[in-house]
Amino acid sequence: MARSQTLNETITLYTGEYCAYCRRVKKELDRLELDYRAVDADADGRQEVVRLSGQRAIPILVIGDEVLVDSSNIIRELRRRYG
Repeated sequence: MARSQTLNETITLYTGEYCAYCRRVKKELDRLELDYRAVDADADGRQEVVRLSGQRAIPILVIGDEVLVDSSNIIRELRRRYG
């Protein structure tokens, strides 16, 4: 049985408008009806992206204190947890 999102589980997506992989992750978050905060990595969060993952690539999803990278891995983990 899937676990629903808890109140203390903040989800943040570091994304970019041009990024097709980011759109895939957003679509999955919306499909799963999860609340999340989107941060435009180019405008607001590039330094944070590098700090979190050690790379400049997006998307990056943060759930609580856990950092997930690569859209396929992110979507797989979202489905495992919330699907």
